[in-house]
Amino acid sequence: MRENKVKAKIRSGEVVLGTFLFIPSPTVMEILGYAGFDFVIIDTEHAPTGALDAVTLENLVRAAELSGTVPLVRLPEQSRVMTQKVLDAGAMGTVIPWIKTKEEAAEAVGDAKYPPEGHRGACYLTRPTAYTSAFTEEYWSDANRNTMVVPMVEDQEGVDNLEEILSVEGIDFMFFGSRDFSMSQGFPVVNNPVTNSTIKRVNEVCKGKGIPLAKFLYPPFQESVKAAVDDGFNVLVVGGDISLLYHTSSEIVKVLNDL
Repeated sequence: MRENKVKAKIRSGEVVLGTFLFIPSPTVMEILGYAGFDFVIIDTEHAPTGALDAVTLENLVRAAELSGTVPLVRLPEQSRVMTQKVLDAGAMGTVIPWIKTKEEAAEAVGDAKYPPEGHRGACYLTRPTAYTSAFTEEYWSDANRNTMVVPMVEDQEGVDNLEEILSVEGIDFMFFGSRDFSMSQGFPVVNNPVTNSTIKRVNEVCKGKGIPLAKFLYPPFQESVKAAVDDGFNVLVVGGDISLLYHTSSEIVKVLNDL
């Protein structure tokens, strides 16, 4: 199995930059990879691609491999079956939404790891083994070492259980879903006092546990990237292909309209 360069960079304290893929297009994936993103998260929770759409997933993963970026997949929910399908398609990790408890986090890690570290089903006739041509005695341990698991905490229960969640062995970094959290607290916007104070608390817990918290970046990027790095974040995420396309396009239109 290929070495996961994102996992290696995080382990060494380097800054990594990623984004989400909502448009189910290998071409778009290639563009993001050639642009230089360290990782791209294929979204199967909100985007058209489904976690069990193995043909589309394989083509997206191929495009990621070709263009030099690490493909991860956001699942619709914690699921052993869906984890199996996306990893057998060649994804190098899973992002799991709505993690609320230590038990759910442990199950998500177990879904992604072969025994004895987990309970992922073993098959050597898949893309990660190059259809047996790259299968070796070390494959299973290599896969466990290079496969990433990233929980998303998105409600108060998850925040309350965060220390226990992050105590699970095998978590590489985590997301805090500030938008879903805000809505669950009755706020239509993310910038509110409850969410802002919760983000600070989440960041403190992550630092205490040695688990990076992903930092979302917003335009103007020259300012947000510098601020994030200065604040000590080393996993940076730009919203997604759709938001990048919309932002650039609308900025060009604005320039013309302001003339």
